[in-house]
Amino acid sequence: MRNVLLFTLALGLATTGTVFATGSEHEVGGGPEKGHTVPFYTTAPAMRFQCMWLQAEIDEKGSVARIEFMFQSGGATPTALEGCKMILCHSSKEKLTNTFKKNYDFKTPVQVFSGKYTVPEGLKEGDWFTLAEPDNFVYNNRNNLLMEISWTKATGTTTKTFISAADQPGRLRVFNATGETGKLLANQGHVARVTIGNPAVSPTSLGRVKTLFN
Repeated sequence: MRNVLLFTLALGLATTGTVFATGSEHEVGGGPEKGHTVPFYTTAPAMRFQCMWLQAEIDEKGSVARIEFMFQSGGATPTALEGCKMILCHSSKEKLTNTFKKNYDFKTPVQVFSGKYTVPEGLKEGDWFTLAEPDNFVYNNRNNLLMEISWTKATGTTTKTFISAADQPGRLRVFNATGETGKLLANQGHVARVTIGNPAVSPTSLGRVKTLFN
């Protein structure tokens, strides 16, 4: 009976276009200290960006169901990124280097989003907003978790999100979507919320409805 009810609910949500993820939330990247424009700096011609979150901050094995950033200011028009790709990757490195590929640490990066990404409208300082709801990345809880964001064109108002300024693995950026090296913002962390649990249910994929029964 439980599975029948869940399946009926899932079909209803899929029909209405609802997308959701469930699980336990972990705030990572250090305490929110100040706003920063990267990676949503719309004045730049393009962007490639990396940040990394420590295993001790997550401390749970399982599927990554959602990644969120904390809004600080901007984004009023709103910010829209075209040709946007988001990647997750395990890494044994404790600090980022200025070379993007080296930070993968010989692990295989997994693309978790591709397309046009728009920062939601109406956000207030301290609000969380979703970047991606993956259905294809399982965090091993042994390595640190690296996230990469790239985009080829941006419109709208630059969005600032919260970062921390010390005791973190660093943040890396270059104003080129395929740049191999960039400027390392050493010791900084990007404040985020990582949800470990059931992946989001796509309104167009009944196969992903099966996640409700895990």
